[in-house]
Amino acid sequence: MSAEDAGKVKGESSTEEMVERLRESLSGYDGTGLAERINEFSIMMMAVFKDNPELAAEAFPAIEAAFTGTDFGKLREAVTALLGYGAAGASKALEQVLVNPVVVANLVGMLPPVINGVLEVLAALVDNLDLPPEILASALFNVLSAIDAETLGHDLSGISRQVILLHAGNYILGGDEPRFRAVFTDFMERLLDNLDRDAASHALVALLEDAEVAAAVLVDIVSRDPRAIDTVAWTLVELTNVATRVVSNMLDRAAAWPEESLAILGKEGRVLDTAEMGRALNSFVTYALRLREANPGLHREIYTHALEPVDPESLEVHLRAVAGDLVSAATDHPGISKALEPEEVGRRVNEALAGFNSVAAPGAVSDYLKRMFSAIDPGELEAAIKTLGGGLVDALFATARTGRSVLRAAASTAWKLTKNLFSLPMKKT
Repeated sequence: MSAEDAGKVKGESSTEEMVERLRESLSGYDGTGLAERINEFSIMMMAVFKDNPELAAEAFPAIEAAFTGTDFGKLREAVTALLGYGAAGASKALEQVLVNPVVVANLVGMLPPVINGVLEVLAALVDNLDLPPEILASALFNVLSAIDAETLGHDLSGISRQVILLHAGNYILGGDEPRFRAVFTDFMERLLDNLDRDAASHALVALLEDAEVAAAVLVDIVSRDPRAIDTVAWTLVELTNVATRVVSNMLDRAAAWPEESLAILGKEGRVLDTAEMGRALNSFVTYALRLREANPGLHREIYTHALEPVDPESLEVHLRAVAGDLVSAATDHPGISKALEPEEVGRRVNEALAGFNSVAAPGAVSDYLKRMFSAIDPGELEAAIKTLGGGLVDALFATARTGRSVLRAAASTAWKLTKNLFSLPMKKT
């Protein structure tokens, strides 16, 4: 037998021996004894708590003495030194590990079994939690009922007060402006000075492109299965219904609020900084104009490329269908159809005319139009009217048939207008 074969035999025998020892150890494991020890501990803790529920409070003087006698400055330095040693040791260990690709591959290879083991445990947990719905819901409700909501509310209130104090301290330390501005500016400057911005940008784009690929793969997989399509569609519709009901219920409750509550909303609304909104809008317009000036033709190129894939015929058919559906839906609605009746439209026109006449001063329209036309270039206005009028006449009389139709319609309209004008005095009012 060669030395190599002898080594293999020795390794196999040592492995079998180790397996046998593990089997003997596990077979001799006394689970009943462990259960008894756990029960004894539980009974002991129940008895101790029953006899002296204030045991932890009685131990507080010793804890207080320990805190009082501890030099936390030295403790801070000691912990800092210990963490420094730990960080240095971990860095050196990582350097040694990463030098050898085989070690790295083996360490990474440990992850799948660990993840798979966790998934198996979760699968077993989920499979064994196949309880009746009322039992599962009752268990959850019991947990919620047993949670100390009062203490939780107290904790949240305390956290809120600390946030307010922190915000106040931010202005106290900063004086004219928040201290956080200078601190955060310094932090971000130091961060960005040591950040490879190109690498970070390309990494973000790479992640988004990978997300795009993942989304496309999911869509392809779903598209192959009609049942999956139905499931996705049902989920989206139901989520939309839930969101719509949430908004509807909120607005319904808000519409029923008493006037004092609405007055509170108005009071707070007056504090809304609308001037800043206007400044933001103005800044956006200024930015958009400067962008156009700095990039001639940019917007036209963008709009052209965006419209190139659009099929005008399909878009026209779709818009016609949508318009027809909207008209049908509007006419089928009792309230809308009533609002579109001639009498209702006339009543609204009367209200609009009355409102206009109540605010329009005599001569205001004439003065406005005179000032407007005085500012218009007469030559440009004349050229525009000739261009529009001449183009319209040329188009209408391009063929004899169209010209005759236009003349007949104009003559008929003029005759009806003349006849009605001459018959006005004979009508009874």
